[in-house]
Amino acid sequence: RLNRPVRAYDRWVNRIPKGYATTLTDAPGPYAARPESDSNALATIKHYRSLVPMAQEARKPVFKLTSADGAIGGHSAAVNSAYEDFRALAAQLIRRTSATS
Repeated sequence: RLNRPVRAYDRWVNRIPKGYATTLTDAPGPYAARPESDSNALATIKHYRSLVPMAQEARKPVFKLTSADGAIGGHSAAVNSAYEDFRALAAQLIRRTSATS
């Protein structure tokens, strides 16, 4: 349950593959039903609940929040998770851009 979007977000996330393909590519379809089966998908970033307002207040990315910014307890674990998620996204971007160069 914690590793997937809540149902309201899931509906929007599942619309992205078709929206991307019809707007930014010439792909005629059929379109991927879920991001996991979309060859264009880079990553699915979590909501991170209260980290976003905390990061906005601290004027730093969610993955760079510290205890001085208020990221203690469960927030600290979420910061570590965000770091890993964004690191994986960056690695994916590097792989894809290196392959096309």
